[in-house]
Amino acid sequence: MKTRVDSFRIVLCRGFRCIDPIGHIGRIVRIVRLSVVAGWLAATVLVGGCASSGGAPVDAGADAAPGGDRDPFIRANRTVLELNLKTDRYVLKPAAEAYAKLPRPVRRGVGNFFSNLGEPTTVANDLLQGKLAAAGRDTGRFVINTLFGWFGAFDVAAALGLPKREEDFGQTLAVWGVPAGPYLVLPLLGPSNLRDLTGQFTPAYMQTDLTADLEFPASLYVTGVEAVNARADFLGADQALELQPDKYLFLRETYRQERAAQIADREPGDDDGAGDALIDELLEDEDAN
Repeated sequence: MKTRVDSFRIVLCRGFRCIDPIGHIGRIVRIVRLSVVAGWLAATVLVGGCASSGGAPVDAGADAAPGGDRDPFIRANRTVLELNLKTDRYVLKPAAEAYAKLPRPVRRGVGNFFSNLGEPTTVANDLLQGKLAAAGRDTGRFVINTLFGWFGAFDVAAALGLPKREEDFGQTLAVWGVPAGPYLVLPLLGPSNLRDLTGQFTPAYMQTDLTADLEFPASLYVTGVEAVNARADFLGADQALELQPDKYLFLRETYRQERAAQIADREPGDDDGAGDALIDELLEDEDAN
């Protein structure tokens, strides 16, 4: 899949045993990378969508339909988005620009390494969704890249016909029939919804990310490198996002499209371009309000 939106965790308790939040603060900070990916992936989707649908994102699906867009917290969401964009502008983006000066093979290897660490999460959610064949392929991908790809730095499995897939517990809840709920913009974490947010509070036996048990400050260093590496991948999409007449609506609808594509196991550009009229109507509704 093209998607980069991964599962994230806010873990304060495991079962009946609470965890010291200070000692595990790095584990919470790790999820900053998701705001990078979720927000800036939208601009990348736009670039691809412009070529195929005349300049607008693809269909956002039923959740984004005008009059039923389930965005009751729009005012608060807009305020949080502005905070997130300023944080990116003054903190994350400068770090990513400096990091981007490293040779591309080095940056690709770092990204592949972190991606490989998340493969057990994908396999676990494959099984929870009943995708046994996919679970087998994703397990094989993890084993191949770990053993023959220098612990995932080289994506050997992709060359063997095992492309990257991503599944998270939010997708699993969707497959189980849990509705998306209202759209949310979380401080630092970016686009989400009630279902995906609930999906982050997974029990201890589902904590499958291989970096989940790192202690502070090692977890903080890992989080920093992962976030900066992810942000560097989307530096080229900044200009496309700046061209949007309403960044909030654009990011909201492309996030919904991306999540719908993930849940349906399809590429976000597979729709027929019906989102053109949707975005126009949303903008008109905003102007009327």
